Amino acid sequence: MGAQRVGGPWLSVGKLIELFTAMGCVLNELPEHLLEPGARVRYLYSPTADDFVSLSDLADDEILPPSEIENWERRLGISIPKRLQE
Repeated sequence: MGAQRVGGPWLSVGKLIELFTAMGCVLNELPEHLLEPGARVRYLYSPTADDFVSLSDLADDEILPPSEIENWERRLGISIPKRLQE
């Protein structure tokens, strides 16, 4: 039997971006003049919480554990509907 993920839903960064932007967050990038040439720093910003989650080290197809998803929910002040996570 292969490895199994436990502890709830594991979602891709792309799916999380989709869910959080649908619920009011904004996907954005830091301006190039603040970064090294060729660098790209994306982030999700929540106007409600006036806080953000950095996506700089994450690819859209990367899968995140439930604990990280909960961290995003706390940081952004938005709870993802549980039925969407299943």
